[in-house]
Amino acid sequence: MEQRYLDDVQDEEYRRSSLYGDAACEAESRQPVYDAAAMPHGGAADSPAQPPATDAERICLSGRWLMKGCAPADPGDPAPNTGWFGRRATPSPGMAGQWYASGCDRSDWHEVTVPTTVQRALVQLGELADPYWDTNTIDELEAHGEPKETPVWFRRTRAERQDWWFARRFEVPGGWRGRRVTLRFDGIDYAGSVYLNGVSLGHHAGMFGGPELDVSRLLTWEGANELVVRIDQAPRSWNGILKGSPGFGWHYGHLISLGIWKDVWLRAEPDIALLDPHVVTQSIGADGATLGIEYTIDSAEPGRAMLTVAGEIAPIGGAGTAPIRFSNAVEAPFGRSRHRTVVRIADPALWWPAGYGEPALYRLSLGGHGHAAATAKAAQESDGGPEAAAPRTLTVGGAEVTFGIRTIEMLAAAGARPEADYRWQFTINGVPMFIKGANWCWPDPLLEQREALYARLIGLARRGHVQMLRAWGGGIVEEDVFYRLCDEAGIMVYQEFPLCWGPMDAPHTDFGTLDRQVAASVKRLRNHPSLVMWGGGNENGAPGGADEALHLVGRRCRGLDPSRPYHRTDPWGGSAHNWDVYHGGEPLDAGTLGMPAVFYGEYGIPSMPDRSGCARFLPAAALDEWPPTEASRGLLAHFHQFALKDIIKVMRYGAYGPIRDWDTYIAYSQAAQGEAIRFAAELQRAGAGEGKTGFWYYKLTDLFPGHSWGTVDFYGTPKLSYYEAKRACAPRSAFATFDRIEGWEAHETFTAAIHAANDTSAALRGAVVSAVVYDSGLGELWSARFEAFELAANGRQTLGRIALELPDAARIAPFLLSVRLEAGDGAPISDQWYAFNAQPKTADLLAFESAHRGADNEYPGAQAAEAFALYAGLSAAPLRELPSAALALSVARSQAGGGTIRIRNVGTVPAVRVTIEGFPEEWSCYLADNGIGLRPGEMREIGYEADAEVSLAALSVGAWNAPRVWADGAAAAQRAGDAPEGGNEHGA
Repeated sequence: MEQRYLDDVQDEEYRRSSLYGDAACEAESRQPVYDAAAMPHGGAADSPAQPPATDAERICLSGRWLMKGCAPADPGDPAPNTGWFGRRATPSPGMAGQWYASGCDRSDWHEVTVPTTVQRALVQLGELADPYWDTNTIDELEAHGEPKETPVWFRRTRAERQDWWFARRFEVPGGWRGRRVTLRFDGIDYAGSVYLNGVSLGHHAGMFGGPELDVSRLLTWEGANELVVRIDQAPRSWNGILKGSPGFGWHYGHLISLGIWKDVWLRAEPDIALLDPHVVTQSIGADGATLGIEYTIDSAEPGRAMLTVAGEIAPIGGAGTAPIRFSNAVEAPFGRSRHRTVVRIADPALWWPAGYGEPALYRLSLGGHGHAAATAKAAQESDGGPEAAAPRTLTVGGAEVTFGIRTIEMLAAAGARPEADYRWQFTINGVPMFIKGANWCWPDPLLEQREALYARLIGLARRGHVQMLRAWGGGIVEEDVFYRLCDEAGIMVYQEFPLCWGPMDAPHTDFGTLDRQVAASVKRLRNHPSLVMWGGGNENGAPGGADEALHLVGRRCRGLDPSRPYHRTDPWGGSAHNWDVYHGGEPLDAGTLGMPAVFYGEYGIPSMPDRSGCARFLPAAALDEWPPTEASRGLLAHFHQFALKDIIKVMRYGAYGPIRDWDTYIAYSQAAQGEAIRFAAELQRAGAGEGKTGFWYYKLTDLFPGHSWGTVDFYGTPKLSYYEAKRACAPRSAFATFDRIEGWEAHETFTAAIHAANDTSAALRGAVVSAVVYDSGLGELWSARFEAFELAANGRQTLGRIALELPDAARIAPFLLSVRLEAGDGAPISDQWYAFNAQPKTADLLAFESAHRGADNEYPGAQAAEAFALYAGLSAAPLRELPSAALALSVARSQAGGGTIRIRNVGTVPAVRVTIEGFPEEWSCYLADNGIGLRPGEMREIGYEADAEVSLAALSVGAWNAPRVWADGAAAAQRAGDAPEGGNEHGA
């Protein structure tokens, strides 16, 4: 009997369950799926598929709208109250003034551009101070936030406590008269009512699509129609609704978005529409791939309709490759019906994740033609003439989707617990993969759908060797552009629905809204090959009884998209979120080793952006004062939890020396963040094939400017920690694992293991790994070389172990380990540097840290001042006091929009944390590596991308034990006044 795991247990529960929230969604889920009759080759299949409905069949109603806010209705007390006792309910001024009516005077309304959020529109109008800048948000919350009795960040702003009305006029093409016309909203945030020509079309809730409304009988064909949307005041809580949660005040700034944030459409509908095409790769074998194609037919024909559905599958970018065509004969009843067919492709190009092959994509186009089926009554009444017997032709609207040919299977990891653990081994196209990934937070609380921003961030993910993004359940169900870019980049996605921290059961959650929104989201995204798993949400804990909402999400995901796994929440079933490190104050090494997991879903520590990034949300004077205090309101507003504890917790892991200014804190926090990401990532990677299957570090992106876990700041600029994470995620890498970082003593035996991993589809032959341990004088204590070994495709090896008796204390404060992987020709593939005993903590500081762990890792009042004094009082900075190296820098440009930065260590000792500064931050610019180590005499070429017109004049390089130099060799440090004549330099 095959072993059952948690996936099987839950799937059985979904099959047995009849839980639902929306009757229409449930009815659709129970519809039979009819096998469409394949027409013989040589018929309609030889003709191109009829294209989807053209833009002439729809009008975009985005663009110029009018907007005005007002107080919401007062529901009375107790609510709702009709006046028998207590405070009587009163309508909002908008409803009392009939702002929904045609002809309403809107001369005092603001002109705005839809799509938009209310807050974005108000900022553009000058009616709202930029919520990202300095103290603006906290000023608003302190002066105007309600209710006053709640903590300041949990209050709601004036904009969030109002209803917002949007209105616009439009005309309908005369050629649409007599046709069914629908009004479609791609996204209303979060809830509101729609009015057309003064008539209510009802209320809608849910920001991920809808409503879709038949407006055929309400349209005016001569003159203008007036569309009005009332957006309700922002929800009071994120709990139990599908909406990004951090902006409600627990995390990152405060901004509860609301508005019409996606496009609005008016559509003339065909007699019959082909909807929701879904392509599933059923199998891939030596004879090709078998695709299952399902689609829905929505027929407005009262009787039965006879259709020929024509399909075309064409490779995207596959010039010279002939498209594959097929056709089905289908009989469709009135309303919606589901149909399926099977198509075989003899020599498919597969979609592969990054590092394993090209992410090939295809486009499926569906179209067709049809006629109304003749009835017996019509035949009897006919006189038999050819005109009378001719069937009535029906218009058919087509559909089009992009997809990839790939399979996904989840296998059980070694040691998985039956019926308690999920299958955590991601297997793509039959290849088990160790997952190196990151968490993703939606990038803009103002919900601007900027493709350039998404392209920048996905570009950084791809270049950062991120194989999979966890679209975190505190965020949103991501945008189409996000998935398109991930498809093209070969980046896999685990999409969680935005449900956090329960309870998510009735009556806290509107199951009807939940059902409709999940169903629409699954159908919108299920063709993307990058999407490999659905999730019910973030950190929802154990079922508290019914577990209704997460169960309903699972039923819909598995019912509408059985090709992908579903996990009810993360962490669950074998995964872990390790917050013993950072939040709990546990040491990085012991705190990580003390929480083993099959899969790490979240872990890491925060850091501060570079000074240039800070200048975009803080006045320069804010970074001239150290330490911050409770009076540092602008800084507190940009800390991730609005408290001094945010940075005190980080200093515990970044005490590389005295911290007495912001520039030092920036450098040390980014170094500590990178080390934290790498340490856990490499422990996981060392266990590949032995019960560990991957990680998502927390996190790649930011959703508010400030101090954060993002390795890329809010403005799209990588921190130094990004490059450390990139090296930890490199497809081919040699690295070390060890049990301890600090506290090594003289004559103790230092132990570590040396590993090599090859997470690609090709074997690595003739490789060489070298490892060197350096003492605090940067002399060699130990070295080893592993030559000409072969690393199999998708393979990992433990090459050897270090067991070194350490010398006297003066020689190990600090000591370093370098592990390098080279190709047979000497070309570097990976290079990792580790520092031990690099944090010179005093006995007083260690005692202070020990007393502040777990629930005591908080720093109220005088404890914060004590912490800052202890970290400022450190007397040494061991990594910055190493013997000095010397660097030389040159820059070469190519005609292809980039070039190489050549850094040579011209000294006699290793250069530690060699850091390029001044690299341009334009979104077209990418740097291949930073924060590296260089052995004596070594030259490293670091590639970059930058348009020809982008200046590199500010480029310089320094190290923690080497002064900064500029490419022209001049004494630019003295000219710029930002580097000392001698001594050591750090890069932030």
